[in-house]
Amino acid sequence: MRLLSTSQISKHIGHRKIVNDVSLTINAGEVVAIFGPNGAGKTTLIKILATLLRPTSGRIHIEDIDVIADYAKVRHLMGVVIHEHLAYPEFTPFENLRFFGQMYGVENLDARCKTLLGEVGLSRFIHEPLHIFSRGMTQRFMIAKALLHDPLILLLDEPFSGLDTSARQFVMDRIAQEQEKGKAILITTHNTELGYHIGTRFHFMIDGTLEASTDKDDISEETLLQKYQDRLIDTGTN
Repeated sequence: MRLLSTSQISKHIGHRKIVNDVSLTINAGEVVAIFGPNGAGKTTLIKILATLLRPTSGRIHIEDIDVIADYAKVRHLMGVVIHEHLAYPEFTPFENLRFFGQMYGVENLDARCKTLLGEVGLSRFIHEPLHIFSRGMTQRFMIAKALLHDPLILLLDEPFSGLDTSARQFVMDRIAQEQEKGKAILITTHNTELGYHIGTRFHFMIDGTLEASTDKDDISEETLLQKYQDRLIDTGTN
């Protein structure tokens, strides 16, 4: 079942196209991984899908809901990890999760907050303000926040950034669990090894353009890496 779809999404800043006519679908139980270098437009695409940026043109649907026209109807359906807090830095992680959990109507909220913070390894820092957190600790918090309300769709921009080996493994395991629940998951990453292991379908994004997809069953990790490196060389972004 198709959960998320876009048609010719573009984002222009001045005369520059940051995202260029992106059409994408993500089905229930699918993990779509987008590989691309810095500046390829991956983060901008995630922000557009998450309703944090409005596209210059194009359409987005979650099931039968027009995301651009009715963004307030879909935000509770998405969990988002980007390189910004999307939280209150003077609050503790527990206070932040309780605040957002109340907005989403999460049941057994205190227990849910404590469980998630424990799962991401932040139990010792549950009452410390976010503004003292390291990059990796902030990333752990953002992952907990994305999972808080059990969203239908996960949008994860470089989810492994700043994480140590154990935290990366947790994220990979959790993505697999969410996939088994039938969630639609989109990740962006430049790490082809991690992206290959958790992904079911792959795209390259180069200079704002999303290139044709490849199913995991049709490509080996080594071939995917070689094709990605070749594309970077071809475009002079390596």
